[in-house]
Amino acid sequence: MPTTPKNRRRSARLDLRIPVRIYGRTPDGKPFRDLTETQSVNAYGTRVCFSHLVTPGQSVLLVHGITEEEKECHVVYVQPEKRGKWQVGLEFVRPNGNFWQIFQPLQYAELDTKAHVE
Repeated sequence: MPTTPKNRRRSARLDLRIPVRIYGRTPDGKPFRDLTETQSVNAYGTRVCFSHLVTPGQSVLLVHGITEEEKECHVVYVQPEKRGKWQVGLEFVRPNGNFWQIFQPLQYAELDTKAHVE
């Protein structure tokens, strides 16, 4: 599919497995902690597999398993997986910094058409 402004991602997606902990509440209000790993990451969030059901719009706390850095996230999608698990897309509430500690920034560079070298 050709890339258009409508279907272009805001950031490159990388298939990286990074250990994470996720803290939140189930739809009935019970607290949970999920130990899992990322399936893919980008500058704005991650895709993970949960063992607890969450709902789109719900807030969760994501903790990087190596650096222990924390990020507040919103659930942006939930899809059923095998064996009672859920594939979940998380978006950072504040997508600043280099949460994933990736050398090359994941964000798209904005091209300034007025900039030039003299």
